[in-house]
Amino acid sequence: MEKGVILKVISIVFTLITILAIACAITGSGSGFLDLSNIARAVCIGVAVICGILAFVTWKCSKATPHN
Repeated sequence: MEKGVILKVISIVFTLITILAIACAITGSGSGFLDLSNIARAVCIGVAVICGILAFVTWKCSKATPHN
């Protein structure tokens, strides 16, 4: 496989992880004595931001690789 194709696949995987993390952050709720939903929401948002940045970078790198 070409390097560009591999980078595009990695970019798509990071994008899917970003969407999943955003969905988890939106739907995460809880109650009770030891409510960790705020911490879990913050972690999900952080994962979404990091994976979104990585998806963008790998997509840009896949566009920059020369196609022989």
